[in-house]
Amino acid sequence: MTRPQALSAGVAALLVVPLAVLVRLGWDPLADADRSADDQAQRLMRRHGTLLAWVRSASHLGDPLVVTAIVAAVALGCWLAHRRTDAIYLLAVRAVAVVVDFLLKEGVARARPNLAQPVAHASGYSFPSGHALGSAATYLSLALVVGWPRPLVTRLVVATAVLVAIVVAVTRVLLGVHFPSDVVAGLLLGWAIALVLRSAVAARRIGAGD
Repeated sequence: MTRPQALSAGVAALLVVPLAVLVRLGWDPLADADRSADDQAQRLMRRHGTLLAWVRSASHLGDPLVVTAIVAAVALGCWLAHRRTDAIYLLAVRAVAVVVDFLLKEGVARARPNLAQPVAHASGYSFPSGHALGSAATYLSLALVVGWPRPLVTRLVVATAVLVAIVVAVTRVLLGVHFPSDVVAGLLLGWAIALVLRSAVAARRIGAGD
């Protein structure tokens, strides 16, 4: 992992800690901003049915079953292509993302947005957004595997991966199933997981003389 990547991962992880504390404590300025954003998003979605349909479709890019299936397929391809370290990396990123999401949800125990006329429904706790966390971790890890060791390709696919994760995160707020702070935490955690585990892979390659 390069120095900028290490710095990005560290900053992301550090930002999530105070955010989680503020959410757990129910800090009024944050709670008010979250509720206001969700209310505005719901008004927008109720006025634009076509946009709502697109948002619902885009949100599926972060569905747990979807990202898990993608990871499993690419990991299998890597394994068969004798890129077994990459296969293990992809599976590890997905596993860690699932565990971190579960632990934080249980620890913070934040209820989902309670809206008068919801356009979508979701179960479980709200913080962090599992869709945002899963898509951020999955698509960035895939980008790093696909692009390595070609720097130009890596930049392009990483930019695409980041954009996809952001789109998924925005859809969760627009659908009213998460607060903005939920998806911000999910994105930061997902990217941090992908980068930190990538550093372990790089160290293993160096140690093995790859």
